[in-house]
Amino acid sequence: MAQPLFKTLEKAGELIVAKMRQNLKKQKINATGTLSSSISYTVKETNDGYNLLIGMEDYGPIVDSGRGSSKSGGPRQTWRPKIIQWMRAKRITPKAGVSMETAAFLITRKINAKGYRPRPFIEVSIDEVINEVYTDIERSTIEVVEKSLLKRK
Repeated sequence: MAQPLFKTLEKAGELIVAKMRQNLKKQKINATGTLSSSISYTVKETNDGYNLLIGMEDYGPIVDSGRGSSKSGGPRQTWRPKIIQWMRAKRITPKAGVSMETAAFLITRKINAKGYRPRPFIEVSIDEVINEVYTDIERSTIEVVEKSLLKRK
């Protein structure tokens, strides 16, 4: 019954994913490409209608909203391999006599001490796409309601 709305939400999902990836690239926060390639969408049918779900790596919303300083003490060692991967992707080499592991530890410690600024790409992308597909969503919704009303006659 609600095929037009489903298709419109799928179109919106594709556009949101593309726009998020574009915004990550534009802001140069796509060093390894892991976050960008993890962004996906799903349209699910529920009792209340259809839901458009956007998924990505767990750290995506943290990149988007930034992070304050940590109150729990020292750096978490689970970050070290990810920081090293990021350093390699950005071609960051430590000073002479400093190992990659030590540099990763120091970077993690600084992140915990000072945090980092937000790099918004989620809501900005959604807002841009919603403005583009709003009329399609409106038209699809009207079509679904009209079909539903015709069935009742």
